Amino acid sequence: MKVIFIGILASFFFASTFVLNRAMDLSGGSWIWSASLRYFFSLPFLVLLVMKRQNMKALLDEMRRRPLIWFRWSTIGFGLFYAPLCFAAANNPAWLVAGTWQITIVAGSLLVLFFMMK
Repeated sequence: MKVIFIGILASFFFASTFVLNRAMDLSGGSWIWSASLRYFFSLPFLVLLVMKRQNMKALLDEMRRRPLIWFRWSTIGFGLFYAPLCFAAANNPAWLVAGTWQITIVAGSLLVLFFMMK
């Protein structure tokens, strides 16, 4: 139940950003700019999480050791997640796109059962 609560809380914050996407769209902003801001806005939260777990040195060492892998997966994360998401929100009702995120919480919770089976 705790996992579902955390998922619902996360989806609330995630879905609320579509209000900002809509405001940017109405003021003439591009969906590309919205996707970029969404990507860069998440970085401070991730850095704080890594710092809280005292893994910053290990993370920076790993990034120095394998910069191409980090660059590739960051590009995939942005190019296959944030950009299409913001494009969809700019060209469809944002509530519809945000609502589909709620389905992933329930589907993820149900898929865990398959991974737990031996």
